[in-house]
Amino acid sequence: MFASADSGLLALVPADAKVVSSIDVMQARNSEFGQYLLNRSQDGDRDFAEFVQQTGFDPRRDLQSLVFESSSAGIQGAQSRFAILARGTFDADRIRATAKAKGAKTTTYQGIELLFPHGDRQETAIAFPDAGIAIVADVATMHRILENRAIPSRLDPVLQQQIDQVGAGNDAWFVSLTGASFLKGHITGEDSGQPEQAARALQSIVSSSGGVRFGNTVDLTIDAVARSPQDATSLEDVVRFLASMAQMQRQKDPRAAILAGALDNMKLAAADNRFHLAISIPEKSMEQLAELDPAANHSRRQPR
Repeated sequence: MFASADSGLLALVPADAKVVSSIDVMQARNSEFGQYLLNRSQDGDRDFAEFVQQTGFDPRRDLQSLVFESSSAGIQGAQSRFAILARGTFDADRIRATAKAKGAKTTTYQGIELLFPHGDRQETAIAFPDAGIAIVADVATMHRILENRAIPSRLDPVLQQQIDQVGAGNDAWFVSLTGASFLKGHITGEDSGQPEQAARALQSIVSSSGGVRFGNTVDLTIDAVARSPQDATSLEDVVRFLASMAQMQRQKDPRAAILAGALDNMKLAAADNRFHLAISIPEKSMEQLAELDPAANHSRRQPR
């Protein structure tokens, strides 16, 4: 059913999940861009090297797939409810021993040892319920997953349908049944030119999904359901405006220059109350964008 998602991990997702995302780490790692990132990542990070040496776990090598879920994302004032579920190669005993040496505490629930990396602040727990499975979650969510892990979850039918659709052809994807007003601060501002329209357009989103497919080009798609056809058209207008602003900067900003071709050829559509965006970026352009990332380059230049 899930071409680019781990069905075993998805079966552990609590039934009230509102946001689910996934990445086929092996597929991403084997892509040209994934290989590029692997070759340049973490080489000069002493803390990371120490972590790998102590735990025997190197995510660049040992992760196979990841699923993230939340039942509270986008719900204002709600207590954080989340889980990160991973399949890979984990030396659970070695990881626990390393964490305990650094002050972590443990308890047992449903016969599974829970590791609390923050000691007595038992806010987030780590568990290895089965061979090759690791879970990081808030305590309440962890308890629910362990209680129900023998019974596959029955997700919201709308969420399940969108997972089936977006997971079929993508190496990484997300589905959300929450609005997107939490993005307001990231893409609107005093100098955006359309802050109020962008905020209203984002607040009109009822649900959304998107996916990424790796290859010679990195293909990105985003779909959203808005409250009305007018809201969907407004979303299209906002994205076109933001794209035109970026294109106008192509002579001044090297990032805009790299993205210009992709923005020129992006596909935008609004029909009824649905919005669709598709954009393809050459893999080599992704490498060029990564090279322009000041934080990543600063980290890579740190002395070993």
